[in-house]
Amino acid sequence: MPKFGSFIRSLRTEKGMTQAALGEKLHVTDKAVSKWERGLSYPDISLFPKLADLLGVTVSDLLREGDDGKAPSRLIRYYQMSRDIRTPIHIIMGCTDLVERYADDAQKRQRYLESIRVSAQFLLERCEQISKAANLDDKMTAEDLSAYFLRQPDKPELPVYEFKGKRILVAEDMELNREIARGLIEQTGAEAAFAEDGAECLRMIEEAPAGTYDLILMDLSMPNMSGIEATGRIRQLEEKEKATIPIIAMTANVDEKDREAAYAAGMDAFAAKPVEQEKLYAMMEEFL
Repeated sequence: MPKFGSFIRSLRTEKGMTQAALGEKLHVTDKAVSKWERGLSYPDISLFPKLADLLGVTVSDLLREGDDGKAPSRLIRYYQMSRDIRTPIHIIMGCTDLVERYADDAQKRQRYLESIRVSAQFLLERCEQISKAANLDDKMTAEDLSAYFLRQPDKPELPVYEFKGKRILVAEDMELNREIARGLIEQTGAEAAFAEDGAECLRMIEEAPAGTYDLILMDLSMPNMSGIEATGRIRQLEEKEKATIPIIAMTANVDEKDREAAYAAGMDAFAAKPVEQEKLYAMMEEFL
């Protein structure tokens, strides 16, 4: 059995989980888990943080076990590449939804299209940099990424999520990301409120009556006060209902240290950008 697959199976067995149980928590099939353990495929790179949490290890542990003897391994390079492209992909995905949402507003539509163009240009330049340093293994990685994007049009229609009557507080310093978040939230019937940094988010929670907000979507890296510090301060509030409000971290940073700091501060879940609507909605549904 391949080193990575053996590592996954060993940890899963120690946790007393079947392949089906692990797959259910990751929103994949038991057949997918079986393929990982037999070395027929790797998990999607976006699953590594949650997979690490479920198995009680770090992302670094998973990457190390995926080392194929080359320096650096294909898996590690794949992970590093994903970090570089997550933010522009997040912008492209979000702006595409907003273009459709504001089809009758020419000014907004033009702004979102320009954001898509700039992000796409950045991705193109990044791909060209990768191509210049490419070898056969890099080509295989690129093929994996291409296959991923080709699979996206075949995805089934999203299930309907209804959060009408709920109020979501979004702490995010980038205006464009706030607009993307508003579109995602309002599609569920929920109401969105916004804070431009951690300090404002903390103030809004402190000043509003308990129960005003049902959930916080918290960016980690913000000016004045980070999302991690704001979360820690919220968890120390005297009013229990305010101190225990569910908080989901949302960030393009997927480093293990970021995740550990987020959970240590009291965050309840971790959603990496670019945000996948179905995964975010499913996560929100757990708390709403």
